[in-house]
Amino acid sequence: MRCLLVIAVLAVLFEPMAYGQLYSVQTNTVDASSKNLTFPEIAYTQDGKYEADLTWEPHNILTDEKIIFIFQFYDHETGIIVPNVDYQFVISQGGKELVRIPGTTLESGDYKYFAFDNPGPVTISLEKIADNNLSVSYSTTVYQNPHPAGPVVIVQPPPNMSDNEREMFPILEDAFVGVIMVSVIWIARDRMKSMLAKIDL
Repeated sequence: MRCLLVIAVLAVLFEPMAYGQLYSVQTNTVDASSKNLTFPEIAYTQDGKYEADLTWEPHNILTDEKIIFIFQFYDHETGIIVPNVDYQFVISQGGKELVRIPGTTLESGDYKYFAFDNPGPVTISLEKIADNNLSVSYSTTVYQNPHPAGPVVIVQPPPNMSDNEREMFPILEDAFVGVIMVSVIWIARDRMKSMLAKIDL
């Protein structure tokens, strides 16, 4: 009986994973102004096709601190992860675009780093989703760091391969193999000529 109970509990827990619904568990936290935050932040594209989930760590965004932004795209109707989605990650503050980074999500989503110099309201956007004129936006606030450590050096994670690059990769791979084969044949031909010349002597 206990065994059946354990199996039932595990089935309930792992059912979303079986269908690719690896939704992040929503967590509640409080920012520096005691405002309640719920993660992940959820937004939908204008056509309702994509659900985009965004979270960041640390949840309380301070200046002069490295923040990691983590996001994933889902099919809004089925709730299943949509991999290989091209996008542009954009952060704006005070009407000024601070950063714009193109990228492509994998099954596990994607992530970007950023450090803010100034406190105040900010907008985080995912634009040009799936190479279309689709976007989602999220708003939050950056607070002054009471113990600034100075400028933070940010090195972005290596980009994932886009669909266009995936299509080109086999072609480039075939071309590379072809060049190697031609080189090997050419070298073998020259050696054969040298050997025959020596035999004739």
